[in-house]
Amino acid sequence: MKSFKLFMFLFLPLMIGAAVSSCASTDGGKGDVVVIESSEEFYELIEGDTPVMVDFYADWCRPCRIQGPIVEELATEMPGKVIVAKLDVDKFPRISSKYEVTGIPSIILFNNGKQIWKKVGLQQKPGLKAAIEAHLKSKS
Repeated sequence: MKSFKLFMFLFLPLMIGAAVSSCASTDGGKGDVVVIESSEEFYELIEGDTPVMVDFYADWCRPCRIQGPIVEELATEMPGKVIVAKLDVDKFPRISSKYEVTGIPSIILFNNGKQIWKKVGLQQKPGLKAAIEAHLKSKS
């Protein structure tokens, strides 16, 4: 009985979290969040004229699991103004290192291949939205 309680306390929340995070994808309903699948896709995406906000995360990171729905909401609220993407730091350590991602979640805003804004740690939607809007105003 103790082992069952231990399982319920320790492992079940991790399994539920993994299942929830695996549901985040580029399909409809939760905004168009691009889940980066290759280095080529990442670089092609950030080189474009549309600003790209990348959520650097890991599946095992609890704050990252909280950040995920926030960036999904942002993608839903700002279609066409910004591309929202997620990049798993465990799958792409070279990209993470190149952009000096030393803590997660980290959010980086790119435009035309250049990093224009960065925040480390859990970010709330109003701050992310303000960063995007400030960049859009400076472009016009």
